[in-house]
Amino acid sequence: VATNCALLLAAVLAIGWYIRDSLKVDDFNQKHVLITGCDSGFGNLLAKQLDRRGFAVIAACLTEKGASDLASAASPRLKTLLLNVTDSESIKRAVEFVSAEVGERAQNFSMGILCSSDLSKVTNCMQHALTARYPRTRYAAGWDAKLLWIPLSYLPSFIQDFFHRLIFPAPKMKRCVE
Repeated sequence: VATNCALLLAAVLAIGWYIRDSLKVDDFNQKHVLITGCDSGFGNLLAKQLDRRGFAVIAACLTEKGASDLASAASPRLKTLLLNVTDSESIKRAVEFVSAEVGERAQNFSMGILCSSDLSKVTNCMQHALTARYPRTRYAAGWDAKLLWIPLSYLPSFIQDFFHRLIFPAPKMKRCVE
């Protein structure tokens, strides 16, 4: 009897997981997605896939050729921009472009409370990994990583999702009521 109950519970949980996982959001045409690294590889493939699904894609490419090749293979919904993530002026231009495209639908959210803006914490970890005789297998750059993100990464994904919903605000969405 206990085995049958356990099997029934496992089946119900699996069916519930499948149903929950198959639910999709509506209004893809109202969603904007910014993807970097779209010259080739994963970024390029994701930009094309989301464009076909109806998303308004803003695809950031490093080269003119990558941007023009992608634009010619996509619908008019997909917009390309040139972005060199190592150049602060390029990033500034990209922010202006995205803000103009997205308009008021952009979500203003600051990670300042949870994350440090001190990038040297990350580069110090990278330097240690490259120069240490015995580098660590995992690095935590900053107290937010040590106390929140790393411990959270060891938990099951449904618990991680729960905490993310608590910590981060829900996306701004306009609902049309007819």
